[in-house]
Amino acid sequence: MIGPFEIMVVNLAIFFGHYIIISTALNFQYGNAGIPNMSSNISVACGAYVVSSIVLKITMCIGSAVGLELKPDWVWDNPYNIHLINSYLESAPLLGFSLFILSIAMALLFGSMLGWGLSLISGKLRGVQLMIIFFVIPEAANLIVANNKFIAGGAQGAFIPNFLTWYQGEQMLIVALVTLLVGLISYFVIRKMLKSPFGRLMKATRENEWTVVSIGKSAIAIRRNVMAFGSGMMAVTGVLLSIYFSFVQYQFYSRVSYTIWPWLMITLGGLGNDAGSFIGVLICVSIIRILSMIHNHLLPLALEMNFVRILSYMEDMVLGSLLILFFILRPNGLIPERSSRISGINYKDIIANEEKNMK
Repeated sequence: MIGPFEIMVVNLAIFFGHYIIISTALNFQYGNAGIPNMSSNISVACGAYVVSSIVLKITMCIGSAVGLELKPDWVWDNPYNIHLINSYLESAPLLGFSLFILSIAMALLFGSMLGWGLSLISGKLRGVQLMIIFFVIPEAANLIVANNKFIAGGAQGAFIPNFLTWYQGEQMLIVALVTLLVGLISYFVIRKMLKSPFGRLMKATRENEWTVVSIGKSAIAIRRNVMAFGSGMMAVTGVLLSIYFSFVQYQFYSRVSYTIWPWLMITLGGLGNDAGSFIGVLICVSIIRILSMIHNHLLPLALEMNFVRILSYMEDMVLGSLLILFFILRPNGLIPERSSRISGINYKDIIANEEKNMK
């Protein structure tokens, strides 16, 4: 058993791992390429739906092949079947780890396909029109998922196997470790992308796409690739969330939690740089966890004084106010974007030589 302080640290690590992926990918899309993606929650949900609709069925086929007596109804017998599968995975660590890696790989694939599709739907739209399209698409997707049981059990949701159940210690610790590890790997992958020539091409497209077109590059293709890559990375978070909850249900992936709050994080930290994403996530996740603790301590008092409704919106009010304040007072964030520099090039010498030539 772990104590209250350890639980707080573990939850902080888990939430940090989730949000560092989403926020860094969102900053990759908007801060560097200028794509105002207001549908990041559907990319996150895509990763979870991959687990519930594909990986779960593969796991059940494997379970049947090794002799597990699984019941036929995929929805109503889901809790019973998952219990049997988890019992088997406790003694099959290689299978559990393989299924986890398969989930990550398929989330990257389907998330990238989703991002590609979103870029095709949005077409040549820019600014407000593009944001409206991105706002509408997740709502339509929720209706589809809620009314089709084969994706995630319909409106009631579906349990999924715990691919890490083979770990003999505290389950929350291994979930936190894996989530944090995957989150940091994703962060450094995106950081590497930003330092590459493609990263500079993204920023050029954001600043003036006609300049990019004039040198023979396709601004539409660049945006399409950015959306595909960013959406694929966000889908990985969906896999991690499904493992954290051991359950997938379409209402878990709300616009507030997985679109608005990541926007707050990159706005607070600073657009267009990976360090800003890191700092923004660290600050906002800490605030969210502190507010959660305050909420739990004030709940008995709220029940007595009949202001439970106000308390339930405390997190939204505090973070919403913080977002408005930063938009007004510090629109460039805590760490403003710096000019891109290519390592190995002495810019001062180039400028000095240009000045000599002009004279």
